[in-house]
Amino acid sequence: MKAVIDVYRRALESGEFDDFASLYDAGARLEVSIPGARHLVDGPAGAWAELADLWPTPGRLLEFSPQQHEHGFALWLERLGDDGRGHRQRQYIHLNDGAISGHWIYGARPSHPEIVPPDQQGPLAPPELFEQVGGRPVEQGVLVSTGWSGNRIESATLADGRRLICKRIVPGAGWLERLSEDRGREGLLFVEGILQRFPASVDPTIIAALFDGEAWWIAMRDVSAHLFGAEGPLTRKQNQLVLGAANEMWKTFWGERHDILAPQANRIGMCAPSIAEAERDSDDFLPKQLEACWEAFAEAVDDDVAEAILAVLENPAPLAAEIEKHGTTLIHGDLRDEQIGLDGERLVVVDWGSATQGHPVVELGWYMMHDVWRFEATHDEVVEDFRRARGDDDDPEAVELGMISGLTMYGWILGHSAVVHTDEAERAWAREELDWWVPRVRRALETWSPA
Repeated sequence: MKAVIDVYRRALESGEFDDFASLYDAGARLEVSIPGARHLVDGPAGAWAELADLWPTPGRLLEFSPQQHEHGFALWLERLGDDGRGHRQRQYIHLNDGAISGHWIYGARPSHPEIVPPDQQGPLAPPELFEQVGGRPVEQGVLVSTGWSGNRIESATLADGRRLICKRIVPGAGWLERLSEDRGREGLLFVEGILQRFPASVDPTIIAALFDGEAWWIAMRDVSAHLFGAEGPLTRKQNQLVLGAANEMWKTFWGERHDILAPQANRIGMCAPSIAEAERDSDDFLPKQLEACWEAFAEAVDDDVAEAILAVLENPAPLAAEIEKHGTTLIHGDLRDEQIGLDGERLVVVDWGSATQGHPVVELGWYMMHDVWRFEATHDEVVEDFRRARGDDDDPEAVELGMISGLTMYGWILGHSAVVHTDEAERAWAREELDWWVPRVRRALETWSPA
C-alpha cells in the first residue's frame, strides 16, 4: 500500500500520471465530483485522462495525509499547481491485491493560506457588535471552522477578560443557507427576541447580533469547555438531561409559527441527491458526496427501504406535511454532540442556523443518527428516553414518522461508510447502525409510506 501512496504522491507533484494510472484494475471505477462537474470513468485509460485533465501541470502538495487501512486508504489533499490553480479534496482509494479497484475524489473548499490568503478572508467583527455587550476586543483572530456551512468563525477576547466566538453569515452565500431559506436566521432569532424567551434549561449562547448591510455578525459566549466534542462516551443520564431540557424548549414554542425558521420539508430533504446537481458549481464539500453516498446507500440497504427513502428524498413535502399534522414548534434542526453540552444540568447549544419550524421527532431522528453510538444506551433506550421526556405530549404515531425522517436526513453517511470508506471499523459501525435503522424504518413504513 505504501508503494501505491508513494506513486500517487509523485504523480501529484509531477503532473505525470502514467505510472499511477497503470495501477488501476481493468474494471476499476474513478469518480470525480468537483466544482463544476461530476465524472465517472472506468479502467486505466479513463483514469489517466481524467487525472491528467484535473492536474495538467506539476504542483506542490500543501497537504497530503493518507490514512492506511486494510483494504485501501483515505486522504485529505490540498495542492497548488504551477498554473496557479488550487484544489482541496477528500479521497478514498480501494485496493485489491495491490491494484486500485475504486477511487473517489470529492472537491472541498480550499483552506491553505497560500491559496486563500488571510487578507482575502474578509473583515473581522466590527466594534459595534462588541458595544452591544459593553466591551471592546483586545484580541481577535480567525478560527479554522470544522462546520459544513463555510461561515467565517473568529475568536475575540474582551478587555474585561470575557472570551467570545463570533460568526459572519452572508445570507444565501452558503449551500445550507440557500437550502434552508436562511435570511440571517441566527441574527434574526436574537434581534426578534426569540432566543431571549428560551426556558432556563437551555442556553442558546448568542448574546449580540448585528447586520452590517451585507452580512450578519453573531457574538456568542465561548462555551467550548461545556460542549461534548467529537470523542468519548456519553452516559445515559447525559442523554436524558439533553432530551429533557430540549423538551422544555419545544414546549415553550409549541403551536407558534415563525417565518424566519427553516421549513420542515427543506430540512428533511436537505441532503437529497438532487442537491448535488443544484450545488454543482459551489466548492462546498458535503454536496459533492451526495450522489455517491446515496448510490452506496441503495447498494447497502434492502430495496424496499432504500426505494422508500429515496422516494421521500425526491419529494419530502408529503412526509413533512404528515409530521406537521402532529404539531409544530421551534426545533434546533442540528442537535448533535459537537454542538451541544451541559453546564450542570443546563443544556448548552450552539449554531442555530438550521433552526426549523418542525416537530421534535425530526430532532430526534437527526440526533440519534449522529449520537446514539456514543451514548451508554441502546437505540431503543434513547427512543424511550425521548418519549419519557415528552411526557403527556408523547405521540407514538409521530415517533414512527420521526424514524423515517432520520434515515432520510442522514442515511447517506451510513451508505458511504458501509461501502466507500476504507476503514474497516467505520464500515462495521455503519453496518451495525443499518442493522437497527433498516428494520426500524421498515416497521415505521407500515404506518406511512411515500407510495
